[in-house]
Amino acid sequence: MTQKSTCKPSERLLFLIVKREPEKTKLPVNLSQEVHADLLAYQRAHQEMNGTEISLDFIIEQVLIQHMKRDKAFQTCKTTQPKGAA
Repeated sequence: MTQKSTCKPSERLLFLIVKREPEKTKLPVNLSQEVHADLLAYQRAHQEMNGTEISLDFIIEQVLIQHMKRDKAFQTCKTTQPKGAA
């Protein structure tokens, strides 16, 4: 004998909806020693101010995301190019 479910399809569990981490691409990059030192200083400052560690990869990705979002010429160009165009 099977037990009938008491869960209503319209109800949701009180569980956080976790966004799936996007697939990453490995990108080797050469940076000046000054930029590297600044990244390390930023990483330390974040640790001291927020009490949490973040990776250099995360910092670089976020800086690039913010820069590209704020670049209006790039955003215009991006919207006029077909998806996947290189």
